[in-house]
Amino acid sequence: MLTNKQTHQKITMKHALTFSALCLWGLSAVQAQDNDMIGQSRTISQSMLKELGQKLQSAMADGGAVNAIGVCNMQAPEIAGRVSAQNQVKLSRVGTRARNPVMGVPNDWQAKALAQFDAGLARGDKPADMEFSETVVKSDGSKEFHFAKPIVMQPMCVACHGSPEQISPEVKAKLTDLYPNDKAVNYQPGQLRGAVVLSRSIP
Repeated sequence: MLTNKQTHQKITMKHALTFSALCLWGLSAVQAQDNDMIGQSRTISQSMLKELGQKLQSAMADGGAVNAIGVCNMQAPEIAGRVSAQNQVKLSRVGTRARNPVMGVPNDWQAKALAQFDAGLARGDKPADMEFSETVVKSDGSKEFHFAKPIVMQPMCVACHGSPEQISPEVKAKLTDLYPNDKAVNYQPGQLRGAVVLSRSIP
């Protein structure tokens, strides 16, 4: 027969185990939600990069680098806007050095993601395996999820983002016309050009 003390200890232990189980369940639920958002964000970001890459390659084939500038100037924001609306997220691109100061300059969390990617490339990490994610609580108490994938310079990109010797006079003239404050030059293949960044509110 259990004494009062033993009964109390048994009940206390049962409550502790129940509390621990609830905590673990709660953590598992949060982790599952995070993993789900990361997976969805990865798919959304990769779909945008794939579509943009295909349009750039097509434009390069049709009219060279001058023609491709129009894709980045006009079509890239349209793609980002359409994909954002379809998935109820905010999707865009930022650069380590901005070509378009209106929409290409990273904010604090995006700059943190770029620094993480730069460090990863320096270690020899594969760009395809790199990504950044976090959940933050805003000043009003609401939660927001952030995700980013790196954009790494490819060989064809030097025609618009390379050294002065690699950029033709025609391309320079077009860039000067569209982006008088352009800083997105002097990159070489393999370097971090920027990132596709995504944010979404968490209910």
